[in-house]
Amino acid sequence: MIAAQVVAEALALAGCPPFDRLTETELLLVARHARRFEYGPGDTVLAGGAVAQRLVAVVGGSVLVDGRPAPAVFDAQSALFGLPVRSDYVAGVQGAQVLCLARPHLFTIARECPDFVVGLAAIRAGAAA
Repeated sequence: MIAAQVVAEALALAGCPPFDRLTETELLLVARHARRFEYGPGDTVLAGGAVAQRLVAVVGGSVLVDGRPAPAVFDAQSALFGLPVRSDYVAGVQGAQVLCLARPHLFTIARECPDFVVGLAAIRAGAAA
């Protein structure tokens, strides 16, 4: 039996690219590894300069980076390739609810859900345009 919380997390992730490319089965697999965190206004979600140990998906509220809205999913480059996070990511004025995937799980997800990697590349290509 699938726990209600896992289904809720899968539904929340389904609204965030690149997770929107995944099948229901893949979303449930990913959701089993996601951990929910809540941040108050102005709280640091991900510190600049460090290497991200997790991928973050914003599922409620907002997150800002350099005073502008952060993407719904961030910082894949840091979590996957060990690059430093460019700036602090902070919760917006109403706080933020996020789902996080620990770095080791990202590699498993990338291997088992190739559309996830394609989606990340598409996001990156769109950001460069």
